[in-house]
Amino acid sequence: MSGTAPAHPLDVFKFVFHIDLLLLGLFAVYVLSTLPRALARFSRPSELLDGLFIRTGYQPVSIAHVRRQSTRTHRRVRTIRQPSEDEHTVVSHAYVMHASSSAAPTASTAPMRVPRWTTLVHPLMAYALNYRVSPGLSIGKLVTLSIYFGINLYAGIYRSNPFTDPIRTGYVAMSQVPIVVALAGKNNWLSWACGVGYEKLNYIHRFAGYVIVLALNVHTVGYLYMWSLNGTMRSEFHNPKFIAALVATSALDILAIGSTSFVRQKMYTLFLSIHIVGVNVFLVATYFHSHTTLPYILTGLGLYVCDHIIRLFKTRFPTALLSAEPHLNSGSSHLYFPTLTKGWRAGQHVRIRVVSPGRRSWVGWWAAWLVGHARPFTIASAANGHGMELIVKKHGVWTHQLFDMAVDDGDSEKGRKGKGSRNLVREVRVLVEGPYSGPGNTLFTAYSGALLVAGGSGITYVLSILDDILQKHAQGRSRLRAIELIWAITDPDSLTSILPALTSLMRPRPSPHASLAIRLTVHHTRASPHTRRLPGPGSLPAGVYLRPGRPDIPAVLRNTIESVLAAYDGGHHGEAPSGIVVGTCGPLGLADEVTRAVGKVRWKPWKDVGGVETVDECVLDVSVFLVGAMYQ
Repeated sequence: MSGTAPAHPLDVFKFVFHIDLLLLGLFAVYVLSTLPRALARFSRPSELLDGLFIRTGYQPVSIAHVRRQSTRTHRRVRTIRQPSEDEHTVVSHAYVMHASSSAAPTASTAPMRVPRWTTLVHPLMAYALNYRVSPGLSIGKLVTLSIYFGINLYAGIYRSNPFTDPIRTGYVAMSQVPIVVALAGKNNWLSWACGVGYEKLNYIHRFAGYVIVLALNVHTVGYLYMWSLNGTMRSEFHNPKFIAALVATSALDILAIGSTSFVRQKMYTLFLSIHIVGVNVFLVATYFHSHTTLPYILTGLGLYVCDHIIRLFKTRFPTALLSAEPHLNSGSSHLYFPTLTKGWRAGQHVRIRVVSPGRRSWVGWWAAWLVGHARPFTIASAANGHGMELIVKKHGVWTHQLFDMAVDDGDSEKGRKGKGSRNLVREVRVLVEGPYSGPGNTLFTAYSGALLVAGGSGITYVLSILDDILQKHAQGRSRLRAIELIWAITDPDSLTSILPALTSLMRPRPSPHASLAIRLTVHHTRASPHTRRLPGPGSLPAGVYLRPGRPDIPAVLRNTIESVLAAYDGGHHGEAPSGIVVGTCGPLGLADEVTRAVGKVRWKPWKDVGGVETVDECVLDVSVFLVGAMYQ
């Protein structure tokens, strides 16, 4: 319109910077919503350091001593301190084993439970937010990604046409680089701030990466469209800045193709190589295209360097005792680290690199650190001062090689004679990096009841949680009154292999608290022709049961609720139930079953028991997170 003052030009750099501030502000709101739970967790001094750095303890036992006995017997001695017959009381009946004491609970030593906001509303709310619209994508995650995409879409089109003003989308793409790099790190402050494991935020990392790819391609196509209209396409092709832009866009597009689910799962080494090369080419070419992107490049580079420096500080160089468990999960390797005794939380994982036996001195350590691929596995024991244990399922090339190393101690004649024997134990040098992830601000011992569900080798997660719970129960630091454990396996031979460890765990300990009811039900779906004779009821520890078929999760959850309510029926010293926590580790379908079971809980028992909350460690993609040695 004639006489109208021209609109003030928009400073694109400042605009997208404020968009980043808006995203950080929304994240800060989420962090504030988790603050009460974080304060309840860190009010306990032990939680301030546990879960950050693994600490060392006593010297390892001699390999000669370990070779004189079965590894299973050795583990039974080292995993848990065995209570004597006169320091506990066992009262068993047909279904539940009790660990009990007549003393009243000490509220000052038991952790306080702060419920999630979804627990305070109808269970359908928690069910709806956790309902998966596709594998790995729940409604809650979909809402989060929709908000993130909507904000970036607004940043790209506000007072701008991508085809006539394509510079805006280029800045939008670069502004997201620090966010993508931060979420890619194992040690990122976003994860620390909200108490959510890095792998649980990886879906935002992947989505934000695709947002950058989309914005950068719109940016490039916009300029090509504009130059074609102006007839300057040929001259622009000789411009070094355009060549740099074309290289950056091509590198990012190749990186996006190499990040697809198929490539990640089938060709992980190719995926990793494309990621490393593609990111470096993209950032260098972007700088030569436009120097104004330097702040974003340096921020991303700084976050990346900090992550790897912290990884180095979190790395330990112990010697492990390696043995084979041929019947556990169709073949597993057992790693025991006698010198790693404290510093992790139950449910966390570590990333390991095995040093080549042929390499000597510090050269082998550095070669493993720089070249070796770290593989994450859930810690199978609590930080009880008796060493750290890992159970690595034989699934994939590397885990098969580790198992072969476990059954062959280097002497060919002895290796042939002892192939598959559990009595073979050998020393291996391992780089252990961690601990990482875990239950975050969830304290299992702050609840009145717990339902732990494991699928296959997810039992490692359950064993560490149970080990930790029972130790704290013996110290009077737990509110738990009922624990129900479900383990779904294909072959019952896995139960036979792990029975000694379960026997140690299922033995109750003295506690100043009231009774703690524990029951473990193992469900096997099929038995192979090579399955050994199933253990009879008399050979199972008190509270351990073997059942054919798949577990009925809703029925088990109802039983857990009833057990908790029964424990508080007499008033229980004026206390009210503090809720039930459901921990799941296994395939994604198992977590879906648990989610549906929680959604079926009726409103009255939900209120009476204090609500039901879920914590899951489930695997969607092998490149995202490996847990419990289920995948490689």
